[in-house]
Amino acid sequence: MISVTNRATALVLAGLYTSLLATAALAAPPKSHHKPPPKKGASANASLVSLGKKVYAQNGCANCHTVGDKGGKNGPNLTKTGAESKHTVAWFEEQIKNPKMHDDDSTMPPFGDRIKGKDLTALATYLKSLK
Repeated sequence: MISVTNRATALVLAGLYTSLLATAALAAPPKSHHKPPPKKGASANASLVSLGKKVYAQNGCANCHTVGDKGGKNGPNLTKTGAESKHTVAWFEEQIKNPKMHDDDSTMPPFGDRIKGKDLTALATYLKSLK
């Protein structure tokens, strides 16, 4: 038979053990709350792509170019134009400003006088994102 003293000691130890387990469980956040930090520049790039879509629409690019199943047929289909390795953001910026720089036979008008600065970079980033 267990004596009163041993029983009291066992209850105290059990209580301490339970308290330690509860404290440890509360101190560690659940694994579902551990999200990796966003990649640097990812949100900035998404913002540029979003702005680039607006610049594309505002400048009537879809009158000549197709993206997906929407747009004109006079210019090249741009649906997967960003997949082309030579097509960097800088390449697209040059193409938008002066299309004849890459192709003497291009019928695309230059947009360097209308699309500048952040809008130019955004449009080029949008085109690069099309893959």
